Amino acid sequence: MGVLVRRFVLAVLVLGLPVFAGAAVAATPAEIFVQQSVDRGVQVLTDKSLSPAEKKAKVEGLLGTIMNTRKLALFCLGNAAKTADPADTDAFADAFAKFTMARYASQLGEYGGQSLKVTGSTDRSATDHVVTAVLVDPAMPNDPDPVKVLFRVLSDGDTYGIVDASIAGVWFGMAQRDDIQGFLSTNNNDVKKLTERMNQMAANLKAGT
Repeated sequence: MGVLVRRFVLAVLVLGLPVFAGAAVAATPAEIFVQQSVDRGVQVLTDKSLSPAEKKAKVEGLLGTIMNTRKLALFCLGNAAKTADPADTDAFADAFAKFTMARYASQLGEYGGQSLKVTGSTDRSATDHVVTAVLVDPAMPNDPDPVKVLFRVLSDGDTYGIVDASIAGVWFGMAQRDDIQGFLSTNNNDVKKLTERMNQMAANLKAGT
């Protein structure tokens, strides 16, 4: 999963770079959400006045506002989300969010000037949208077969949040769910133990270990 994770991280991080919607197609609200997220992120990724620690903190804060990590956390828990104590579920969702943000922030060194070009979007329902984009690498500006990225965006009124992303046909959320389900299956579905593990991994990432 190493290459997949790096590509996913790059796809999320380059939400801080200009995204160009097709000129012949009016931007949908979901595409506008991605565009606005991009405009905010570029200020972080290209701000040379920020120290590495400050940049990591700002990236975590930004991603925390554009990603719906709770929805993804509950998806990854699967049936355990229905049987666990609500307080344990909430604690896991919080730990999952911290780990996710720390994981992305720890990968800032992977960023090499890539950008995203939005090519369109589809609506699965009135509140479920998939924004399509391609990863543009400055080292291969004319790549005839760029990496395809899909962002699943959920909306609630005027609020939008990214819940998952697909890189080259592989959905990150599904891979994450498999990892978490594997942990639960070997630990008696102990959500508290899973939460402890998530918190420890987040702490390790922040410490650079």
